[in-house]
Amino acid sequence: MVTPKPPAAFCVDSFIYKEYVGLNDWSEAEYAKPVIINRCRIDRGAEYSTTSTGKQLIYNALVFCYAGITSPVPRFKPQSVLVFDGIEHTVTKVVPVHEAFSSTLYSVEIEVI
Repeated sequence: MVTPKPPAAFCVDSFIYKEYVGLNDWSEAEYAKPVIINRCRIDRGAEYSTTSTGKQLIYNALVFCYAGITSPVPRFKPQSVLVFDGIEHTVTKVVPVHEAFSSTLYSVEIEVI
């Protein structure tokens, strides 16, 4: 069974992806060569969690990349950087979503702050 994907016209966003590769000799983050990711969906809206000590930011935006629509779809890694709206965002969580009853990739959901 194949789960239907949104129409390509729904995926109007793009971003620059800089994959985190580690720390350099000065303990600064190093990134791979930037890659432009086209035809994705970015939901720009912060999500907060309320605790006994106050509000805690979970993410500033949620990025959806769909296999077969978004191009390319690399293996996204936490601590990498996404650049959209002229702002660098740090990847905090990557959730791969698979087709029902299959190991075929359906989409990737990326939380950024």
